[in-house]
Amino acid sequence: MIANITPLIRLPASTDVFDYFIPEELTDHIKPGQLVQIPFRTDKVPGVVLSLAATQASTKFRARPIDSVLETNPILTPDQLALTKVFSTYYFVTPGSVARLMAPERPERTVRAKPTQFADTRFAVSSEKIPLLKSTAEKIPSVRFAETQDVSSFVWTLLYLIKHSKQSQLLVLFPTIEMISAIAGSVHKMCSDKLAIIHSGLGKSAYWHEYQKIISGSARVILSTRQGVFLPIQRNSQIIFFDSTSDDFKQYEQHPRYDARIVGVWLAHATKSKLIFISSSHILEAKKHDSLSIPAARNRSLTISLVDMQNEMNQKDFSIIAERTLAAINQAGEKKKKSVIIALREESEKGVSVKSLLEILTPKLKNCNVSASTENFDVLVTTPRALEGLKLSSERQNLGLLIFASIEPMLAIPDYRSAERSYYRLKHWQMLAQELGFLRIILQSYSPESLAMRAFAYGEFELFNNQELANRKELGYPPFSKLIKLSYRGKIASTAENLKKELAPRVTISGPFTDSNGNASLLLKVFNTINLPEISKLGTDWIVDRDPENVL
Repeated sequence: MIANITPLIRLPASTDVFDYFIPEELTDHIKPGQLVQIPFRTDKVPGVVLSLAATQASTKFRARPIDSVLETNPILTPDQLALTKVFSTYYFVTPGSVARLMAPERPERTVRAKPTQFADTRFAVSSEKIPLLKSTAEKIPSVRFAETQDVSSFVWTLLYLIKHSKQSQLLVLFPTIEMISAIAGSVHKMCSDKLAIIHSGLGKSAYWHEYQKIISGSARVILSTRQGVFLPIQRNSQIIFFDSTSDDFKQYEQHPRYDARIVGVWLAHATKSKLIFISSSHILEAKKHDSLSIPAARNRSLTISLVDMQNEMNQKDFSIIAERTLAAINQAGEKKKKSVIIALREESEKGVSVKSLLEILTPKLKNCNVSASTENFDVLVTTPRALEGLKLSSERQNLGLLIFASIEPMLAIPDYRSAERSYYRLKHWQMLAQELGFLRIILQSYSPESLAMRAFAYGEFELFNNQELANRKELGYPPFSKLIKLSYRGKIASTAENLKKELAPRVTISGPFTDSNGNASLLLKVFNTINLPEISKLGTDWIVDRDPENVL
């Protein structure tokens, strides 16, 4: 018997599996998904069995024998192994490289896990909201999309599902570790002995320990980042993506550049699980889907004002903080409420930045403590990072005014998704502002007629949605096509032309152009479900990004 095994060591992404002979004494003990020790080159390394075969695929080399079994129980389930095949086909990688992505690294010795310290973030729901939240939570398993206005209502819904859901496990995926930390304490209070938390910030032993809780089924609730789509969840589970419009669900720094939301659909299918995407906004879509709106946790309203900075620029004494905005900061101060002003950049030679805002506001607000520190302030000037993970929770009772000094750097990115991405980010920050107790948002915009800005400030989403889709249909962008970005580290001219000739009859190709990383790139628009084996054969000098977050 032959076992097809991928070594669990750092290897080129193109490396797949190797044939290993199963010694007679191990014949009845080797199973797909199992962790074994194998000879590889001059060392003995761990490897995971992907499949078994009666004979060796190639007779060029003699199959070496498996050395030993490291773990009796498989570390990859049949559903995970099935997922490797779907993933590898879609993202043009080998099944072996996907298995190496999934398999946890086995620690050489077991280290007793230290007690986890959770953030003391408190979430509250008004008593009159509970009947509405309960009614909505009961419908969650029957829909694919839901929208939430604040984090407290989501946490209440999650705790309700933990208590009442009949699904085997609940896998909740978050865009950042910070948000897991903010929410984990509330979940831990309800199910400490049945909770697993897994993300890239864990050490080898802690990761292995949490993974074992998941694969054994002893963990019923799993909190994870995007890598959670590779976990060995049980059949008939519930998969939830929280803040699902976040760019952080896309892996864009390392190979393979996968989108966890797409992989989540495959995982739900493989495990016969229910799947729901919960976001802070409407979702740009060509087809309407059944969706739910999760009621707000409290009756407190958050108003939004749009300040036209085009008009402000016509004023004699123009400032990047409008007089109307400055008046609102003073009014908030008179009511003993603090203001937070957001700039997208710490420093910038031109335009709006934290540094330039501090220089302008410090002399104008002499009776206020204008600061860039979250420790002690009346007016905080900062980047959006201060909102993430609900870092300002300790100031919940004191916050009044949230100001976006300018989001034009994000809106002005020359990409077909820049308006959509700007809208999603603003709605995400609005959700955090609602949770943190802000009473008002002021959006200063140099593009006040932008449909994305109007969708956020005035609720004109349908107009924005329809216009965006019309533009994309005309230009052949998603959702009316699939994009594949191919970037090349080197001189691309001849290589690109050869590839164009091979692919041209089946796809539309733009480029080469220089992307934001300085790489020469091609952009492929795929309009039908077709096979593109040529992409799988590209060398390691190529970076393949399917469904890129941006085309630059």
